[in-house]
Amino acid sequence: AMRKMWGIGLLMVALSAASAEPAPKPIHFRAHARVALDAQGVPQQVDVDQKLPAVIRKAIAQRVGQWRFEPARAGEQPRAGATTVFVDACAVPSVDGDMRLAVDYGWNGPGYADGRYFHPAPRYPVEAARRNKGGAFRVVLQIGTDGRATVETIEAQEGQLPLFEQALRTWVASLRYVPEEIDGAPVATRVAIPVDFSMGGPGLREYRRQEREARQQSPECKAAMGAEDASPSQPVVLDSPFRPVTTG
Repeated sequence: AMRKMWGIGLLMVALSAASAEPAPKPIHFRAHARVALDAQGVPQQVDVDQKLPAVIRKAIAQRVGQWRFEPARAGEQPRAGATTVFVDACAVPSVDGDMRLAVDYGWNGPGYADGRYFHPAPRYPVEAARRNKGGAFRVVLQIGTDGRATVETIEAQEGQLPLFEQALRTWVASLRYVPEEIDGAPVATRVAIPVDFSMGGPGLREYRRQEREARQQSPECKAAMGAEDASPSQPVVLDSPFRPVTTG
């Protein structure tokens, strides 16, 4: 089993005097970074999502640059390479114009070719929707060196797989990734993704409100405010050649 060590790092980020008035509540956001690692698993370059402000990118790059990974190996020889790291972060503005930033390791593995933090959702099968049927599935993907995904297995945890299988296979075929690399060459990996189909539940507006409140109580926001840590989410990458050693 992949060894997982979790940690949260805190950084103080100075905001420009010209910045807007800081928000009164914690701001939760997610980010990803392409990380080049040397043969000792030490980050040499961290390219953070360009959609984030420069001050945030710099802070995340500084934190990720302090993490360490087990290097990939060819036989017994450690190798350099590249992986994509996904993080959860929380910014807590202060009255003096600074911002307390917590960065929490999520997982690392292949990135999304379109720069997303999440994969797009599959289409709800028409027949399942007509019959008001839902389901929960664990889809294991094989991601090739060309970034294309194929289905390895689909495990039905709830619901009837025949109603959803074609939709899941069509969805997987549409996914595109940025593979990890060893010595500059892309490598194949396996990823497990939980997929839920549900016709019920709260409306979109209520769901977004609940999600926003949950994020403000997330482990990284609690850490930024000095509260106790909670259990983070589990990674979904099954066999990244670069395993986290320290992410605190």
